[in-house]
Parts: sequence; structure tokens; C-alpha cells
Amino acid sequence: MSALYRQVCKKILDQIASGQRKVGDRLPPEEEFASELGISRSTLRLAFAELEASGVVRRRKRAGTQIIAMKPQPKFSMATSGIQDLLSLGRNTEFRINHVSTVHSDDIDFPGEHYSETAHWLKVCGARTMNDDPRPFSTNRVYVPARFAGIEPVLKTADTSVFQTIEATFGVSVNRVTQSTRAIACPRKDADLLGLEPGSPVLQIDAALYVQKGELMELSVAIFDPSRFQLYSDVSIE
Repeated sequence: MSALYRQVCKKILDQIASGQRKVGDRLPPEEEFASELGISRSTLRLAFAELEASGVVRRRKRAGTQIIAMKPQPKFSMATSGIQDLLSLGRNTEFRINHVSTVHSDDIDFPGEHYSETAHWLKVCGARTMNDDPRPFSTNRVYVPARFAGIEPVLKTADTSVFQTIEATFGVSVNRVTQSTRAIACPRKDADLLGLEPGSPVLQIDAALYVQKGELMELSVAIFDPSRFQLYSDVSIE
């Protein structure tokens, strides 16, 4: 079964590459397409699941299966065995800033209570991309407390993550990270940037970064396209 559904994936990819099927086209209904390919519906579903996971097709109830890319899309995989792994996302991808503003503590979209000396925060909004793909795979809102808000002028020319700019500007380094992950329905503003339908399932990661002495460096809210991002943990018990 495994070999067969992978053959079906290859056949569909070949059809797209040859121009027989184009980006934006909808594939035939499941029963019809399975009959056309001479396979069972269960095998076709496995092939569709594989193609959807690789970012080639998108499946929607009542709307069917639509081709959204010509070939499998790059996916960022983040292992979480240590602090450097947690920071790898920020170090190994590109962060593009869309907007910078100042907000009051009451307007922070982050769970829990967090302190900024002036009760105001620098809010940095942007999107994250991989080097070989200009399409954003995550949207990001970063909140910087007043003690580090002096980075604002530097952000205009920075091409690194906010925490890296803080490290370089203030001579500090991250030594603790807390984060939580949950599935949510994608808000419209984020869906537009990610190329998803509003309400589509996405992953949201809330993270807090700290420097020495437990001082908060930044709060980060990131929303990820789950077809292009993977969170991986490997834990051993001695």
C-alpha cells in the first residue's frame, strides 16, 4: 500500500510538472479520480494526505482538492532538545519587519502578566521566511519591554530576529526560553499573509525569552502554517 500511494503521488506531480494539471485546478472528485487511476479510495486518500503535507494540494470539505503548488514546498523542522535548538528558528530563517509601534501593557496579546518599566512595549510585527522560499511560513508579533526598546532605530536596517538585534545592541544573551504551543483557527489578517483560508487550523507558539538575572528580553507570538513547519522533540529518560 505504501509503495502504491507514493506512486500515485509521483503520477500527480508528473501531471502538474507536464502542465496536464495546473496550479489552481481542482482534482476530480475522490470516487471518480480513484476509478480513473485504477486504485482504491483509501490509497488515493493516502496520496492526497502526502501531497497536502508537502504543500502541493489543499483539501476542503465541499470544495474538494485544489492544486496550490507545482512541487513539494520546503518545511522548517525545529528540534527542541536544548535552548540552542529553540533559538534555531530565529537564527536559521529570515525575519521581515512589516510594522513597529508602541503599545500599552493592557494591549499585549500574550498570556499571563509581564512587566515593562514604563508600562509600554515596543511591538514589532513581521513574517518569517526560509532562504529558498519568499513565501512567509509564519507571522510574528514581538513585544520588547522598555529596558530594550532602544533597538527601535536599529530595526530599520536589521535583517535578523529581534532577539539577535537586542543581543548585539546591548551585549546580552538569551539564557532561558519558555514556550507553549496550541492549535487555533487562523485569524484573517494572518491568513492573508500566509496564503491560507481564514479559520484554517494553524499552530500558535507563545514564547518568552530571558537574559541573565531573569530579566525579560521579549515576548513572541508566532502563528505557523502547519504544512510548512514541524516541531520535533526527542526526550530520553536515564
